[in-house]
Amino acid sequence: MEDNKFCTGCGKPLEPGMQFCPQCGKVVSGSQTEEEMKKEAKEFGKALLDVRRSWLLFFLGIYAIPAIIAAAIALADAPAAASAIWSSTEFQDWLVSHGYHFTQMDIQNYFTTGASLALASGICALISFICVYLRKYWIIAVAACAIASVLCFWSIFGLFIGIMVTFMIVGAKDGFVDTAAPAE
Repeated sequence: MEDNKFCTGCGKPLEPGMQFCPQCGKVVSGSQTEEEMKKEAKEFGKALLDVRRSWLLFFLGIYAIPAIIAAAIALADAPAAASAIWSSTEFQDWLVSHGYHFTQMDIQNYFTTGASLALASGICALISFICVYLRKYWIIAVAACAIASVLCFWSIFGLFIGIMVTFMIVGAKDGFVDTAAPAE
């Protein structure tokens, strides 16, 4: 520490070894206290990134796994579901009363399309989950989550949560190994 130091906050002369300015209370630049505060701030930032990562893994996992399972079941069951709906007299009466001209294949295609969108959305969320878990490929994590959100357009709640999680990943950029700031 230099002999003739001045406070960077108020300009008051400081004596060697001072940790705080006696006039304004600012931490003296280059002091041991400043170094300790920088170290604690860095540790706090790391802890905050770890908590954010945990929440991201929770949100992505809670969506991806059930979406994939439900979509796979719906894809496998689409012909049976379409057949059950088509054979319903209430459904046939509803078609006639509304003047619609659907076929059983139209209904099956509806189920297949919806399940395929849900499966693609779940797979994209799983890709994002893996990237967040590995803390690598930040841009892929962001893009996969955004695509999962868009593919979930049929659910306003799912779309909103997906966009929110996408922005959380954007904000967690420093927690990814391939995008982290170089060590000082």
